[in-house]
Amino acid sequence: MESDQTDEAVRQQAVALVQRILDGAYDGEAGLYAHLDWLEQALQCRYVSDLIFWPDVPPTAQEVVRQALAFGPAIPRPRDCPPDRTNAAR
Repeated sequence: MESDQTDEAVRQQAVALVQRILDGAYDGEAGLYAHLDWLEQALQCRYVSDLIFWPDVPPTAQEVVRQALAFGPAIPRPRDCPPDRTNAAR
């Protein structure tokens, strides 16, 4: 039961944060990246920014979170694979 409450609390926080991003209510580029990092970790979805910025149709915050949760956890990197440096400059 506690896990369900925690999951719902995280989902609600994620919806609120996605709405802030959709509204442009973040503190510059660093604030945006901080929000996206939190969402990626909380929702376990590496593609949350794609869902927000490059959707097929304009999304609502609830739709973004629902879709991110539907993706499920990201596929783990193989042990011998070098670390992902895509966002190292942030």
